[in-house]
Amino acid sequence: MAAVYRDQLWTAWTEVPRPTMTDIPVAKAQLIGRVGDFEPRTTSWMSGLKEPTWRAVRDAHTGHAIHVVSDRRFAELTTDLERGLQLLGWMSRRVAVVWYWWDQPWDRMLPANTDPRKEHLNGGWAVPGVPEVHVYRREEAHKVLLHETIHALGLDVPHALVEPVRLRFEAVLGRRLWPHLGEAFTELYAEWLFTICSAKSKKQAVALWSAQLACSSNQAAQVWARIRDAMADEDTNVFAYYVLKWILMQHLDAVLLAPTASVTRWFDWWLEAKPALEVAAKKVVSSEGDELRMGMTCESAADQ
Repeated sequence: MAAVYRDQLWTAWTEVPRPTMTDIPVAKAQLIGRVGDFEPRTTSWMSGLKEPTWRAVRDAHTGHAIHVVSDRRFAELTTDLERGLQLLGWMSRRVAVVWYWWDQPWDRMLPANTDPRKEHLNGGWAVPGVPEVHVYRREEAHKVLLHETIHALGLDVPHALVEPVRLRFEAVLGRRLWPHLGEAFTELYAEWLFTICSAKSKKQAVALWSAQLACSSNQAAQVWARIRDAMADEDTNVFAYYVLKWILMQHLDAVLLAPTASVTRWFDWWLEAKPALEVAAKKVVSSEGDELRMGMTCESAADQ
């Protein structure tokens, strides 16, 4: 059961030792050279920093490291960096992961009457099996760290298994989805882990996940209201991040305990949930005229 798994992970999280954090030379060349991998705002933000803060730290015990460029002062970063190293220590005690972080202050916002695109959603990237993660927002940085670390450690569902399922979705939707439909599992897993490490007790972890479910349900309806009649091909994982992820949340035991086996059921689960999703979307259709926050963690959950 996912409940037993959650309790085990919460206990493991409480047992992660506080990082032995040491400042190390900053990989400025990496932070400068890779800025062009993101949307133009990242490059503009970096070039506009009059006195950027550069900082890098390593956990002497695990070897995990973080390199960051920020508009915040050196000491202000300490708490976030310590938490980042602790999260990496929770995720892996065998493989040392390097986190590159562009600590930008802008949030995920979707303008009114606009279909969501990559500039409204994306916050990081990683290559499966390569122990490096890249995060380019301050908002939800630690949740994005978890998401990208899942990629980096190769914990995703196999791409080859997801491809046939993606084609079935595209046949029904009448347009191309972003190829990485498996992001639905990765994002669900990251959000689930985030509620666990945000909790002060096992009981609270349950409450935080309930809040996350409610938030995700509302987001799925709002996003579906905007994209259900879309004709353009996706340029990022909109359907996977918000709609399919919410559907997988309804089958948590199957998805978390047997993620590979669950893939063949994703499309059928979607068909079963679609009538309810359509009803929910109609109730929030007026939100198409509003600016929406697209962050995937709930403020209500984080504050509990």
